[in-house]
Amino acid sequence: MNSETRACQNCKEDFTIEADDFNFYAKLKVPPPTWCSHCRFIRKISFINERALYKRKCDWCQENTFSTYHSENKFPVYCVKCHIGDSWDARDYGRDYDFSRNFFEQFLELKKAVPHRALEQNERNSGNCEYANFCFSSKDVYLAFNTTSSENIKYTRYAFHHNKDCMDSLLFKECEKCYELVQCWESYGSSFLVESDQCVDSRFLFDCSNCVNCFMSSNLRNKSYVFRNRQLAREEYLREIEKMSLGTCSGQQRSKEEFKKLVQNSIHKFAQIKNCVNAVGDFIENSKDVYRCFGMLDGENCKNVFLGVGTIKDCQDVIFVGKMENLYEFALGGRQGSNLVLSINCGGGCHNMFYCDSCRGSSDCFGCYGILSKKQYCILNKQYTKEEYEKLVPKIIAQMNKNVYKDKAGRSYPFGEFFPTELSPFAYNETIAYEEEPLSKDEILKQGYAWREPEIKKYASTIKSNDLPDDIKEVRDSVCDEVIECPNLGDTKTQCASAYRILPDELAFYRQMNLPIPRYCPNCRYHERLVWKNPFRFYERECMCELKNHNHKEKCQNKFETMYAPTRPEIIYCKECYQKEVY
Repeated sequence: MNSETRACQNCKEDFTIEADDFNFYAKLKVPPPTWCSHCRFIRKISFINERALYKRKCDWCQENTFSTYHSENKFPVYCVKCHIGDSWDARDYGRDYDFSRNFFEQFLELKKAVPHRALEQNERNSGNCEYANFCFSSKDVYLAFNTTSSENIKYTRYAFHHNKDCMDSLLFKECEKCYELVQCWESYGSSFLVESDQCVDSRFLFDCSNCVNCFMSSNLRNKSYVFRNRQLAREEYLREIEKMSLGTCSGQQRSKEEFKKLVQNSIHKFAQIKNCVNAVGDFIENSKDVYRCFGMLDGENCKNVFLGVGTIKDCQDVIFVGKMENLYEFALGGRQGSNLVLSINCGGGCHNMFYCDSCRGSSDCFGCYGILSKKQYCILNKQYTKEEYEKLVPKIIAQMNKNVYKDKAGRSYPFGEFFPTELSPFAYNETIAYEEEPLSKDEILKQGYAWREPEIKKYASTIKSNDLPDDIKEVRDSVCDEVIECPNLGDTKTQCASAYRILPDELAFYRQMNLPIPRYCPNCRYHERLVWKNPFRFYERECMCELKNHNHKEKCQNKFETMYAPTRPEIIYCKECYQKEVY
């Protein structure tokens, strides 16, 4: 079959379905999509609320808990302990399939009846993770989101595997005693690193690798005692660092402003791809035959994957997964799953699942929500025999194509389309879709999505952040008793908390790292950090190199796909020109 160009049902732009894509869809027994890959991505992440947390009571034990579900949601919500427990069975909420009604309407009714887990956590957390969402096999995690196999983590997002004592960072793995990292691997005792790896005791580095005691530099490889991209002797380097007064808020702020200019004027490689064969995307390692992927480790034969870590194989249109294969239009899962299609949040060894949500360790289910622990042959949470299941599913698929669901904006959802955003339990501005594709309130409502008015947070602060001591050496233990006013005063654009506290172990971290007390609340710091990460979208561009010693007489003519938009100010080089300058 040849490739085809079609118009996206959502944005109306043309997109291409390649010949190999048709083979993939046929293997998983689904029709080709009617939405382009970007619109499919936004639709899936409109079901994922990572960072908006609310106080409410567990509907089982009645204890106070934190949850991603606002109390205005009328479905039952259980705390993590009660939801994981064996005191209830999701099959008790099972119901017959009604062929006179649309599938998605029936699924939504089921979903509103079954208890939801307050936070996405598993039973392998070791404690002190009450204020963390998407937290797995970790310990002592506070206001951090998407954390796996890590310890003592605060105010971070995407802490992947074996991190310890890290704060205020975004997308990092195997790091220890680090602060303000963005897309960094295997570093120690460092702060303000962007797109760097294997760095020790360094600060304000961009695109550096295997560097020790380096400061305010970019595009370094295997260096020590480099200061503002100048090689110094050890004693001279230490004297220059002392002059920077990095333990003061004023000194740190001056360095942050200098760092922004440094990064903007530095060479940017069009993509960070290491040890790969036939790879297109960014931050990809040890992978083969992957296209338009971001944050992928050990992947093979994958397309349109956003954050896949650990043996991802034969997958398309996938978000936040690990150790899985044969996935399509799927989000949130790990630990040995396969053949998961048009589903979300199914893990623990799930197999052969269609249109399922929040299931664990189950197989051969269709349209189920919250099914736990080795269930099989369920439809709308009702148990069937193998023969009954295999006879009924084709009839439901045919009925979905005959009685097609249409959302408020008139978009159609036959079999093969992911859940309509209208079925999401979250408002659009509660989800990460709001970060990847910001829309105004009017635009959100026009598209038929939900909007939640941000809560007005007014805390009685005891001190303004500007009144904190400038130098960390002058900060007393009593600062932990203060309620510090954030300068943004509840700004909804940054989800400002209006006030914040400093925890005792947090203060000890700042002292050990010689870092000043932060002047903004964790949410505002997060949004300041977020500008370093490109949105998940790809553009065709040309290399910007004009150096004549790079095997081209005038401007380089190499073309590539990159996540750097054409409107961005950075200097973007192809692989060949980048290597000639950096190595």
